[in-house]
Amino acid sequence: MSEQFAQVTIANTEVRRLTSSHTGYEYNIYVALPAGYADTEITYPTLYGLDPHLTFGLTTEITRLLAFGEELPQLIYIGIGFSGPDKDIESYQMKNYVPTGHLDEPGSGAEDFLRFIRQDLIPFVGSEYRADPADRCFEGSSLGGIFGLYALLRHPDTFQRYIIGSPWMDGDDPQIIKFETEYATNHSDLPATVFIGAGSLEPDFIVNNILKLEKAFENRNYPNLQLHTHIFEGETHLSVVPYNISRVLKIVYE
Repeated sequence: MSEQFAQVTIANTEVRRLTSSHTGYEYNIYVALPAGYADTEITYPTLYGLDPHLTFGLTTEITRLLAFGEELPQLIYIGIGFSGPDKDIESYQMKNYVPTGHLDEPGSGAEDFLRFIRQDLIPFVGSEYRADPADRCFEGSSLGGIFGLYALLRHPDTFQRYIIGSPWMDGDDPQIIKFETEYATNHSDLPATVFIGAGSLEPDFIVNNILKLEKAFENRNYPNLQLHTHIFEGETHLSVVPYNISRVLKIVYE
């Protein structure tokens, strides 16, 4: 009989389950608590990230490492994950992350998912953990980046900081650009700290649409929008992900 060894686990983490009446999904809510959480009574900023099945370990350890070096505040990290089989993840992402229609015509999967976050998840986190209600950050890449832009333009007060990585905007019909135009029609400000980035080796339409969106935001001259963009040289759609976490967290928390 071969010797059995304990598995490696991430300390001070847990998985909760939360069902949404808005989307019909049951979500795995991954939670990583900061060092010393159990020994304090203070509240902490929260970082909400999508697709934790891919990046929970990476993001947890990066945030803890930077906090240890006092390059980042200590954070509660909340990963919003799919609880179904792996074969259904892509359809889950399309249903939850991708908006349809117009901002004044809610009802898309992205709108339902955003309603779940605002009405179910954020109150749940606030009741179960010592989360600062005035300091929430979003992080998402690819289709998750599209959802982040949708949340920013639909209900910007959902989060105070947004990390948008490689948003997969369609090259022929960049719908998010249209949403930005619709938002600007009815708003004179966009109060948020926002980073939008991608790798230089990604499809041209991703980089080009980021540049279009950057120009559109700058032309609005929103007084309380702190916008940062960057194209990471030599990085692909996948290799850029750690940069959008480690380097960008320091930017949005400056």
